Amino acid sequence: MNINLENIEKFTVPLNEFIGNWIFTDENKNLASKEHQDQISILTKEAANFLWKAESDFGAVCTKKYFKTISIFDSRLCDDKQIKKYLYKLGIPFRHRVFIAMQPDFGFVLTWKMVIKYSNRLFFANDQTVWDKTHNWKLEFHHDGEFTFGKDYIFDAQIEKLRQLEIINRTMKEIEERKQQQPTRAKNNKG
Repeated sequence: MNINLENIEKFTVPLNEFIGNWIFTDENKNLASKEHQDQISILTKEAANFLWKAESDFGAVCTKKYFKTISIFDSRLCDDKQIKKYLYKLGIPFRHRVFIAMQPDFGFVLTWKMVIKYSNRLFFANDQTVWDKTHNWKLEFHHDGEFTFGKDYIFDAQIEKLRQLEIINRTMKEIEERKQQQPTRAKNNKG
C-alpha cells in the first residue's frame, strides 16, 4: 500500500515505543492518557519521511505570496498559558487532524487540541510547522519564539507556471531580436 495524506494514519507505531514519547508526557513525566493517545498518531519512519517530503513539496511559506492573511505572534516573553491561548484563538477546531513533520523520520498526525495541550514540547527550540491536508492554512514556529500563521491559501502553481513560461518566452524573443539586430549594427559601425 502506498502512503498518501488520506491513509497516512494507517502507518503508525505505539506511543510507548516512540523514542520521542517525552513530547507527549505530562508535568509528572507520565505518558499521555489513553484519551490523548487516541488523538495522537506517531508515524512509522517511512510515513514520517513521506510527510517530510510532502511538506517540502507543498513549499508554501507563511508570506503574502501564498496566503491572503498573515499574523505573527512573538512568544518569547509569554508563558505556556498565553501560547495556548494564542493557538486556541487561531480558530482551528479541536477535533481537526493536523500534520507535524519534526524530522525526516519523526512525524505525527494529531488533533489540534493535542497541539495546544503539548505546545510547550512541540514548540521550544527547533523550527516547526503545522498544516493540514487542505493546505488552506499553515502555522510556522521559528526557534527564536515567533509564530507565523498564514490562512486562505492563494498561490496557484498552474498560474505561476504560466507566468514563468510567459517570462521565459518574452526573454527568448528579446534575445532573438537582439541577435537579428547585431549584423545590422556591425554593418553600420564599419561604414
